[in-house]
Amino acid sequence: MEFTQKVIARSIGERIRQARKAQGYSQSDLAHRVGVSQPAIANWESGVHDPRRLTLAKLADALGAPLDWLAAGDRSSAESDKHAAAAYIRRPVRHVPVISLRGAALFVQDAKADPHMMAEDYIPVTLGAPKLFAVFINDPAVNLAFLPDTVLVIDYDDRLPENGDFCLAHVNETLIVRRWRSGLGRDDGQPADQNGSARLEPHSSDKGHPTIAVTRAISIIGSVRVSIKIH
Repeated sequence: MEFTQKVIARSIGERIRQARKAQGYSQSDLAHRVGVSQPAIANWESGVHDPRRLTLAKLADALGAPLDWLAAGDRSSAESDKHAAAAYIRRPVRHVPVISLRGAALFVQDAKADPHMMAEDYIPVTLGAPKLFAVFINDPAVNLAFLPDTVLVIDYDDRLPENGDFCLAHVNETLIVRRWRSGLGRDDGQPADQNGSARLEPHSSDKGHPTIAVTRAISIIGSVRVSIKIH
């Protein structure tokens, strides 16, 4: 059999079947030549799963087919789902409203505010959280984490950040982004506040930005889920 562009079999399984039939082999014949069971050949040809690379080389030899031709076939759906990116690729794309910081401040008083009513633009993401909005930030206190004019996607349903997460907070009538820290100790090796309270830490090249103790006067609007640098 001449393996040229005229061969239209797309998947690995289809190419195995096509090459087997071209040689006049039954599935049992091919199984004997490769050293596997007949059901294994049937599973490969039907796309239940794909043969491993070493077995694929044996198949190519037994079939007189180029290994690169067999290996270049589409993988079965079951095998494709095992790829590290499969779960990400299957996620549905959502369009998250981009709002101003002034608009985000409304969530301090009303957690049920609708960011779509304030949307200035939309940005596509694949996050599964149900309540999201996005804001541009230019905060030098977190410049080691977020460059200027970075869009942050905020989960405003999550007002209890995990230790080390960045969050959007309302402090002294201003919206800021800081890293949430519980009373477990500090990154700089210094002890936690004496009362063990949570705090908002900067992450900046400028050491002059203070750590802020979390009090009842401070509102956490939401946790940062994704940052996107717009060029």
